[in-house]
Amino acid sequence: MISVTLLMFGNSMFSTLLALRANIEQYPNEMIGLMTSAYFLGFALGTFRSGPLINRIGHIRTFAALSAIAAACALLVLVIPNPWAWVALRAVMGAAAAGLFVVVESWLNNRATNQSRGLLLSMYIMIGYIASAVGQQAIRISDPGGFELFLVVGVVLALSLVPVSLTRATHPDPVETPHLNMRRLFEVSPTSVIACLAAGLINSSWWGLGPVYAREIGLSVTGISGFMTAGLLGGMLLQLPIGRLSDRLDRRLVLFGVTICISIPALILALGEFLPTWGMLAVVALFFGLASTLYPLSIAYANDYLEPSDVVAASGGFVLVFGIGAVVGPLAASAAMRLAGPPGMFLYIIATAALLAGFIAWRMRVRQWAPVVEKEPYVLQPELQTPGVISDLDPRAQVDEGYDQGPDILDTPETDTKGEASFGFWLGRSGAPSESEPDTSQDRTDEQQVSGQSS
Repeated sequence: MISVTLLMFGNSMFSTLLALRANIEQYPNEMIGLMTSAYFLGFALGTFRSGPLINRIGHIRTFAALSAIAAACALLVLVIPNPWAWVALRAVMGAAAAGLFVVVESWLNNRATNQSRGLLLSMYIMIGYIASAVGQQAIRISDPGGFELFLVVGVVLALSLVPVSLTRATHPDPVETPHLNMRRLFEVSPTSVIACLAAGLINSSWWGLGPVYAREIGLSVTGISGFMTAGLLGGMLLQLPIGRLSDRLDRRLVLFGVTICISIPALILALGEFLPTWGMLAVVALFFGLASTLYPLSIAYANDYLEPSDVVAASGGFVLVFGIGAVVGPLAASAAMRLAGPPGMFLYIIATAALLAGFIAWRMRVRQWAPVVEKEPYVLQPELQTPGVISDLDPRAQVDEGYDQGPDILDTPETDTKGEASFGFWLGRSGAPSESEPDTSQDRTDEQQVSGQSS
């Protein structure tokens, strides 16, 4: 959990910091959008390719290697001031972040029990929201045009590997790559697939170009950090109430209502330069609070029609669909900003929400909703900078017996500190024999005496 906190803090801080730095360097918004798209493309690829790496070298080594790569990417931005290099670095960082989240979530699942999976997932998501919000506030400590904030990100990401590297726990069971059947997923729930795609289109554009929008309407660095933090707080506060409402009503009706309601704060934010600061913060909290529910509502609705054994594979499919939308979203939003200025991002979001609402309305006419008694409960999803890769950690998933036995703990023999210690202690040996290593000096003396008598 300590490593997760540091990882979320650094990842959130760097996302906004890089967008601001690219804007300061006067890179076009299309290039900033491409950097965000590259991150989500790398994340989508890393989600499905990190499993073999983890199974080959283990969770701990994978986490250490990928943390170092992520830290290096953050620092290389200072060394290579080239926009295309930044695009490549963001793609690499996205793949590294995906692998880190796969390590964390598979490890958490291995430590969970049937009774604690839901609680552990909630703790994981809350820590993610809080750490990400603090990361946004950390941007205020220095000028994004300098080098200090990038050093902070690099240090934090490097430190995230320390708790994992020092653990006495061995790596858990191998990671299984889900078998995707996108055609089957679309047949089960077209609404869920399209809503998940729209979630990627909307949320990635906000993460990638939200700081640029805030800067172009005249907000200071302090105002930009508050702008992004308000959105995170809205997502943390609104996800559970809306989810519980969907447990009692037709989920498509709730999803339709959320989609319509997203357009209201988006339209207000399109006129954001005329809003007072407190009003803008309240509106952006409402906007992202609603937008952050699109992804978990999509998964919840699909799970109403899925067998428990299909939940893991379906979650992988939703990550891929979200990733496709997240790659396209920043590019489309940046093009809209070029045509209509800063309000163009929210005009693009309104158009996306309108198309989604129209599709949901059509599906509600051709398919009956799942009765309440047949529903699976709504489950929080870690929809922050990245979609969730929670797989078996989802309480709705069917898991194998014995999965909750947890990882083994290294049984390190305790040394006897009563004797005189030597420098050999630093090599894992003690100057005095321990209980696990019996003293053989007397045995060697006896052997010498026997040998002398024999000769």
